[in-house]
Amino acid sequence: METHTARRLRFVAVQLVGAIAVIHFAVGSEQLATIAANGLLAEYLGGRVLQRPRALLFVGSSLAIFAGLVAAGRGRIDRRTAYQLGLLAMGTYLVGWVAWHTVLDHGFALAGGGGETDTHVHGGLLATLYSHYVEPLLATVGAATDQRGSARTLLGVVSVTLELAASALLVVLLRYDPQATEGGIEIGVGADASER
Repeated sequence: METHTARRLRFVAVQLVGAIAVIHFAVGSEQLATIAANGLLAEYLGGRVLQRPRALLFVGSSLAIFAGLVAAGRGRIDRRTAYQLGLLAMGTYLVGWVAWHTVLDHGFALAGGGGETDTHVHGGLLATLYSHYVEPLLATVGAATDQRGSARTLLGVVSVTLELAASALLVVLLRYDPQATEGGIEIGVGADASER
């Protein structure tokens, strides 16, 4: 890969990962602010956080991503390590999204309760992807005033799309960026610098 192409792809990757961090920070901060405004912050931090961990996980992970972007930009970590950590963060978000909407039943499995309603049933991974990604995306594209969606649903669709794009771009950079030949975390994914 040519140096100027790698530089452009790195720029796009930083924008994607930064946008993902901003979305997660905004959603997590809004949830924490709502909890605090209702006078429930002490109760939440005292035990309910294990039942509904998304707010703290979103804020914490987004701050970690911001720190990683700064560290990579200042040369504190090598590019290979930065790409690997970025892939780890994106993979964690994507797996977390799928788990939240399937096995964790929107957090009800953590709380030990039943599902939201009988009308909101998940029929496996493909049905979940369709009902939580494809349908909201089609509704958003089809009509901006569609009452079935919400701003948070739209942010979820945008975030998952950005996470997929960032993951693909980080894989390309990890494999082909000439500045990512040394360093890194030994993870055995098959994208070692010695294979190039």
